[in-house]
Amino acid sequence: MEACEVVRLLINKAIVPAEPKRRGNPGYGRIKALRVLVYARQKGLDNDTRIIEHLKKHLWIAKTLGLEAIPDRTTVGRWWRRYLIVLEEVFVKIANILQLAIPTTIAVIDSTPLVDLYDMEAQWGHTSRGKFRGFKLHAAVNQLGLPLRALVTPGNRFDGPYLPRLIEDLEAEYVLADGAYHSKANFKAVEAINARPVIADNPRRKGKSRKTASDVLLKSKRYLVEQFNGLIKDNVLDECWLWPRGLVKKASMVMAGLISLDANAVDALVGGEESLRKVSKYWD
Repeated sequence: MEACEVVRLLINKAIVPAEPKRRGNPGYGRIKALRVLVYARQKGLDNDTRIIEHLKKHLWIAKTLGLEAIPDRTTVGRWWRRYLIVLEEVFVKIANILQLAIPTTIAVIDSTPLVDLYDMEAQWGHTSRGKFRGFKLHAAVNQLGLPLRALVTPGNRFDGPYLPRLIEDLEAEYVLADGAYHSKANFKAVEAINARPVIADNPRRKGKSRKTASDVLLKSKRYLVEQFNGLIKDNVLDECWLWPRGLVKKASMVMAGLISLDANAVDALVGGEESLRKVSKYWD
């Protein structure tokens, strides 16, 4: 199935409720805008000018996406900023479809830096590899390394407090995370969804260590989220977050990339494929 057909199939009125009718020029509408934004990440079009040039060159694709006219570059720029919340909702709904196809047995939580030295909203943060300036992508992935929940924050945000938000509506047998997530609140959040917490000890919390009975599981499955981090940044996003300025537009681009990744996974899984290498067109 062509990329534009996958997008049109999944970004539709059943997933994104239609906006109420209004007087005057109806514009392009939310659904058409979302189709364009997700398609841009499907095809690796990393800035608004390239998106417009691509649609003008391939008018049949524009028509498949529901466009009667090609939007202006500034219009697409406004879409990224206007539809972040809707993109987040669509990502969650497509991830839920993915969970219906493959129930989640393991959810692995982690963050990865989106380095950007020049954005005025970027902040200095820390990772296991040292300091960086930019933003963070926090994500929960399943046993195939496919994203189920995600959010983007400034780089100076600590990882631990975001675990409850990433798993609050998931169903999983185990939740895996490294020592940055070691806290009573996070253990309670995992237990609240009837999952088993497999969270590494934080060596800084002397006297508060809580050994997990499944450390082997954490060591053997942590690669899933590390694999996802490399895949999403190098192959799906391809540093597209460096082009726009501001957290909102960057977060929208990331969400569109996550939707694209999961949409391709759903399309492939329906065809009987189950490995990450096969369900992701982004895998080298």
